[in-house]
Amino acid sequence: MKSKRDLFAVLVLALAVIVLTACETQTVEVEVTRVVDVTATPMAVTFHEAAAIEEMTSPHQCKPLATLPTTFSQPWRLGFINPNLAHPFFGEWSGAMKTAAEFYGVEFFESDAAGDYATEPDLLETLLLNDLSIVGAHGPNVYEGLALRALDEGIQFIGIDNGPSEYTPIVYGIPDGIAGMRGAELLVEGVRQRMQEDWAGRELFFIELTHGGIPACVTRTGSAASTFQEAMELDDDHVLMADLTTGRSAEDMVNDTMTANPDGVFAMIPCWDGLGIGPYNAVAEAGNEADVMLVTLGGDEPPAKFLKTRPMGYYGFIEFQPYCEGWGWVEVALATLEGLPFETYQVRKAITQETVDQRYAELYESE
Repeated sequence: MKSKRDLFAVLVLALAVIVLTACETQTVEVEVTRVVDVTATPMAVTFHEAAAIEEMTSPHQCKPLATLPTTFSQPWRLGFINPNLAHPFFGEWSGAMKTAAEFYGVEFFESDAAGDYATEPDLLETLLLNDLSIVGAHGPNVYEGLALRALDEGIQFIGIDNGPSEYTPIVYGIPDGIAGMRGAELLVEGVRQRMQEDWAGRELFFIELTHGGIPACVTRTGSAASTFQEAMELDDDHVLMADLTTGRSAEDMVNDTMTANPDGVFAMIPCWDGLGIGPYNAVAEAGNEADVMLVTLGGDEPPAKFLKTRPMGYYGFIEFQPYCEGWGWVEVALATLEGLPFETYQVRKAITQETVDQRYAELYESE
């Protein structure tokens, strides 16, 4: 029996050795990759306040056309061909564009066509050497070619007061139809007063002073003519046109019209200030200023100074605020580059002989 117990003990011991061997701890090397969240904390984006821009552009108090960030995604470079820096209206554009570019912290390059639109294609080539991000110009007869050339270089073109283009979707500048309508509404106001006074019982004519070769003019003065005609209930025979594309001067066409209708009185709106003030002066020199009433479109310093002299029959103007138009061009250009929305430019001020002194002091006599 003892031998059986010994044999059983040996078997139990052997079994224990096998189990312990099977349970022996083995070392296994395992590579562990730690997952770390490396998502960057978004930077806070700040934007320029409208109130700050209105203060910066005082006394013009321009309404911003876009809400722009204080830091842009890239160091943008803007270029513009000014049609004539010596002209007061275009000079206002230039001053505003430079100041706006400095305010927003971008580079601005400018060329001067000095009144010769034919030089603008060559000026564009020079501007393109500055590695521009966007470029613009004013040139009714050449802007389509400029836009196409910019497109060839992969650069967006944003003109100003040119009209629609086949090569850029953005049309910036004076809203011509609205400007003409506003001018006509102001003219209606003045004419209705005269029709109750010294023009009572007189035959009323409207003269549209335009340039058929400039799309902006066609829209602007066409809107003025239709608005005035409807308001004053004139037939087509009493709505006349003096178009510079005929090769005749506006002065001659207006004088001829008045001579052909000696009993008539004449309300006039031009595409731009000078196109109306020139014929007005010719009429005044002939002693017939009592038979005309003029509202002009533009309203920079020269017409404002002239209106301050209270010329008979020059009722007022729609002020295009060229400084704000130039400032707005920079904002629209930057909004386009940043992919941000922007508003269209608007004309908001109608100035008459009653209000011109205050407005002139605000713009041209303030320090």
